[in-house]
Amino acid sequence: MIERLKYSVSKIVLIATLIFISCKTETKKKVVEEVIFDQGHYHSMEQLSWLEGDWSNITEKSQSYESWKQLNDSTLVSLSYTMVKGDTVFEETMKLQENRKGVFMTINVPDQNEAESVTFQLISSEDGIFTFENKNHDFPQRISYSNPMQDSIHAWIEGIVEGEDRKIDFLYKRSNY
Repeated sequence: MIERLKYSVSKIVLIATLIFISCKTETKKKVVEEVIFDQGHYHSMEQLSWLEGDWSNITEKSQSYESWKQLNDSTLVSLSYTMVKGDTVFEETMKLQENRKGVFMTINVPDQNEAESVTFQLISSEDGIFTFENKNHDFPQRISYSNPMQDSIHAWIEGIVEGEDRKIDFLYKRSNY
């Protein structure tokens, strides 16, 4: 009986030691990965730094504004709104954030999606066009930003609505409001 107890205790100690070593190794690996990522540059965010600033699109019918601020090396935040005849008819907040899994655009529109945020992932940055996608969202499924000329933004949203492709363009100029 005592031999059996000694065997069971030594087995438990061996298993606990292996689990401890395994967890410690995994923790070290995760810490090393985080340090490597943190010491690196946020290349996509650096490529999107031209967004920082105040932008507007003023027409006879409406005034649209978008303001981007750098929160830290990995994050840009924005407030965007449109006014018609002095009333705000649309408002959203946006966050662009890069982490080890990619670059994500999180959008919150208070009167849409039950006021829950919707996240889109960067799927392409070819030719200076940054395209974010969320295939599970109703509309839009894609959001794109480009900087076709200095001090301008061409953004567009696109996707499928009732079986039809739909695209809406937004053109902004840098402003000093």
